[in-house]
Amino acid sequence: MAALKKQKRAAASAKKKATPKKATLPRKTTPKPKRAAARAKKASAEKATSPKKATPKPKPKPKRPAPRPTAATRAPKRRSIAKITQIEKPNLAVVVTDADAIPRVLDNAFSPSGRKKTAKDWSSRSSPVVEILDDPHPIGALRRFLESVEGATTDQQAEIALGSAQLLLLPIARESRGGPEVKELLDLVLHRWSDFGERRIGFHAQEFLRNAFAAVGVDRDRIAQLQAAVPEMASVELLFEIACAYAVARDKVAMLRAVEVALAASATPAQFRREPDFAPYVTDPDLAVLLARADLPQIPVDVDPYRTPVRIALDSLLLVLEELGGQVELRPPARLDTILDAERAAKVSLPNDYRAFLSITNGMRLLDREFLATADYRDPTSLAQRAHHFVHAEYAAGGLSDCVPLASWGRPEDWLLYDPRGRVRGGAPGYLATSGKDEIILDDLVAALGWLEELTRDILGTN
Repeated sequence: MAALKKQKRAAASAKKKATPKKATLPRKTTPKPKRAAARAKKASAEKATSPKKATPKPKPKPKRPAPRPTAATRAPKRRSIAKITQIEKPNLAVVVTDADAIPRVLDNAFSPSGRKKTAKDWSSRSSPVVEILDDPHPIGALRRFLESVEGATTDQQAEIALGSAQLLLLPIARESRGGPEVKELLDLVLHRWSDFGERRIGFHAQEFLRNAFAAVGVDRDRIAQLQAAVPEMASVELLFEIACAYAVARDKVAMLRAVEVALAASATPAQFRREPDFAPYVTDPDLAVLLARADLPQIPVDVDPYRTPVRIALDSLLLVLEELGGQVELRPPARLDTILDAERAAKVSLPNDYRAFLSITNGMRLLDREFLATADYRDPTSLAQRAHHFVHAEYAAGGLSDCVPLASWGRPEDWLLYDPRGRVRGGAPGYLATSGKDEIILDDLVAALGWLEELTRDILGTN
């Protein structure tokens, strides 16, 4: 037993000697501070001198294709509804769109593949008037348009034909007066004149006739055809062009008759005197008598009865201004011969009460009102130019060009005027004031000064 234990101890001791001992790792030691700083400096220098490695850029993510719109999300397309109807000739269609409802004959109603064209195919065209004017041969395009309409036209078809013809005549009325293009266009439209129905008296018809008379030249036969187409209620501009056409054609009898009609319709003698078409008749005694008769009526000079009432009304106005602290600019009085010289220079005839006013103060300015002086009638002053622009403006009411400006009444469209023929007043000659689009009838200058006194109280009395 003891021998067995001894034997086991010997075996264990031999096994222990045969097993190699594990290597012992060296213990880490903390470097001294000086050595650590030197090592860090060396590592930083090596990092600065070594080339930097390029950082690879991330690859962009592939974009997903946008989803195709479905029937529920797709926006509805704007379409021009068109109606296609077959007519007698094969492969020929009349198209009517909701934009203008004007038939247009097209050469082929089918696509190259043989399918019938849709409303979308027809709706890509522009306005018929624009198509006619933009055509390389616009008169031919207008002819094709009229030939496509059999018999009487609709109102809209008539307006397209007359509007196109009017615009075609406009640029050639003076430059190509009496030329072959003018004759072709006039014959084309006059041939279908009876088919235009009530549109023959409308705006486009009168504008066409006005341009036609300006373009026809020395052609009495066509002038007679145009004259037969003139409506009873013709515009003043059309009547003036008729007189010009007869003057160009050297038809004096018809010209004098047309001038008289135009003057009765509010045309002014000044228009005929400055029109080049009447240059051959500048010394004609018959025309001179006709124009002189239509000139502004002369007012006999009789100033004395008006001086006292005008002075009383003026003194009352000045007293109100003094009480309310208002300012007024008065000027030295004008002599009567100076006043009459200014009238002759302006070719006007002032009323006697305004002549009396100028003999008391030659013009006046208060608040935003300014009364014209003799210099404003004689010279193109700023006030005179504003007055001329107002009474001769294109938008001015009929008969306003005959009126004599007396005072600026505030705003650019507000004036005190004298109506020598009573056309604007609708009766006898006299005073009126314009206030925007309104016209205020006044008895005389005393009434105008009294109204101005009331306005002065309202304006200065509330401040």
